[in-house]
Amino acid sequence: MYKPFDLTGHGSVITGGNGGIGYGMARALLASGASVAIWGSRAEKTENARAALAKECGDAKRVHAFVCDVGDEDQVGDTFAASVAALGRVDSCFANAGIGGKGKTVLDMTLEEFRRIQRINVEGVFLTFRAAARHMAEHGQGGSLVATASTAAVEGAARNSHYGASKGAVTAYVRALAVELARHRIRVNSILPGWIET
Repeated sequence: MYKPFDLTGHGSVITGGNGGIGYGMARALLASGASVAIWGSRAEKTENARAALAKECGDAKRVHAFVCDVGDEDQVGDTFAASVAALGRVDSCFANAGIGGKGKTVLDMTLEEFRRIQRINVEGVFLTFRAAARHMAEHGQGGSLVATASTAAVEGAARNSHYGASKGAVTAYVRALAVELARHRIRVNSILPGWIET
C-alpha cells in the first residue's frame, strides 16, 4: 500500500466512503495512520465496508461507519456530531457522496429528476462542508475540505446535463469557500475525476 504521509492522530470523514472512490480514499487514509468515519446511505454496504477496512488496516478502533442521507440536514448534523465523538476531532472532510443521472436529454428531463441530482451532489456538499467548517473553525486548528466533482463540470456531459450542472456548482462553491475559509486555516479543494476503475 502506498504510504506517502504520516497521518497518525488525524481524523477524517468520508461521505460515500462505503464504495468506489470514497472507499479508496478511506483505504489510503488508514494506510497513512489516520482514523476514519465513513458515511453511506445503505446500512449493509456501509457495515461491510467498515469490516473490510478494519481487517485491512488491522485496527478496528480507527474505522467508524455511519448511515446518513447527505441531502437531509438533520441527518448530516447528527452524523457529523457522532463522527466527532468517535474520532475526537475531524481534521479533514471528503464530500464524496454523489449520484449519477439516468441518461435523459434535457428535452425529456423532469424538474423532479433535475432536483434529485442537485439534492445529493450540491446540497449534500453544502450540508457536509458547513458542518465540517463550523467544527474546524471552532477547534481553531485548521483543516482540509475536499469535494469530489467530475470532469463533467468542465466538459459537455450529453444526456447528463443535470449531473454536469451539479458538479460545476461544486467547483464554484469550493472556490468561494477556499477564499472564505482561508482565515480559519481551512483549505478547500475539489478533484475532478474522469472514469475510474473501482
